[in-house]
Amino acid sequence: MSNPTLRALLVIVFFTYSAQNMLNVSIAPLARKLNLYSWAVGLAVSLAAVFVAMLSQFWSRRSLIWGRRRVLIIALTLAFIASLLFSGSVMLRDAGMLSAGVATAIIVIARGAFFGAAVSAIPPTGQALIAALTPDEPSRVAGMSAFSGSISASIMIGSLASSALGAWHIYGPVHATGILIAIALLVTIFAVPVTPPPPKKSQPLKVSFLDPRILPWILAALGMFFTNGVAQIITGFLAQDRLHLAPEQAMAPTGFLLLASAAGAMIMQIVIVPRLGWTPDRLLRIGLNVSVLSLFGLALASNFWLLMLSYLGFGISMGLVSPGFNAGASLAVNKNELAGVAGVLSATGAISWIFGPVSATALYAWHPLSPFILSGVLLGASTILAWVHPVLRGSVKLRPKTE
Repeated sequence: MSNPTLRALLVIVFFTYSAQNMLNVSIAPLARKLNLYSWAVGLAVSLAAVFVAMLSQFWSRRSLIWGRRRVLIIALTLAFIASLLFSGSVMLRDAGMLSAGVATAIIVIARGAFFGAAVSAIPPTGQALIAALTPDEPSRVAGMSAFSGSISASIMIGSLASSALGAWHIYGPVHATGILIAIALLVTIFAVPVTPPPPKKSQPLKVSFLDPRILPWILAALGMFFTNGVAQIITGFLAQDRLHLAPEQAMAPTGFLLLASAAGAMIMQIVIVPRLGWTPDRLLRIGLNVSVLSLFGLALASNFWLLMLSYLGFGISMGLVSPGFNAGASLAVNKNELAGVAGVLSATGAISWIFGPVSATALYAWHPLSPFILSGVLLGASTILAWVHPVLRGSVKLRPKTE
């Protein structure tokens, strides 16, 4: 991580994802505290995922054509506007100056459209830079693992800070979000250099989701990403219902459960995965197995410690699957396709979040076990694919397309 732009990106990732996780931790208790529509929790996150899926390839290619600095300034400005809208709507709703419908609409637009469009620029920008700096499999796995680990670390810190602020005041995490985004924006302005556009002959190529070199990786990871999204978005509801807590009391345990997941992912990605020396396909298969066990445990957990253990398991599984997925798919393409594939990989996770959160919250309101059944079907399909597909088992090597 000696590249100064990459170091600056990791700092930006830290503050941006810490801010995002503050909103994730607080949104479910806030919905009940402010008497908002509960389905809006899932809708906001799903709408954000729609924008991530739509814009990931756009941002990844723009980061090379426009330069990383310009892309990040635009993205973080959008995120700052989103934080102001979110915070302002909460204050006005609490003061009785906004109806439940209007407050819900503003929160969905702020957390969904604005924040989703902003955050969609960061992973593909970082992944494209790492892919360009790591030509072989071991360094690619280590680089992608470190980048994913920085996101997990920011989620962990965001969960801790959100729990502490939420214990002080339920609206504390909401108002702190804008401060963290402002810091990330300042880091971008002062620490990310202006980069010249690439030569015309080196313009990044677009990569299709259906490209046979990366499609098996996408299908194998989708079940994991969907299940992780479901588990995260219903955390606040599980804390309230399984532990019999009021919304104000649920903020701290919600943060600690998400903290356990982030800690498991961070330890795997930063400490363990780089030392395992496993191939990307093996990381993917073992991670999916761990996720199946964690989902089963979460569906049956009846106390805080069982919930904590299940979320830790999800973190460990993501810590294995994410670097394996990113490294394996990026190694399957050529150098001038790295920015394009970074956008596809970022959008893959977002696609699962489009349907996961909104379906999870709606299904949970209908029957608390129904989200786990749906997740189990999709996760099981991905796990089977990871074990039987010849590309993912290493028995078939597809030749990269000619540059």
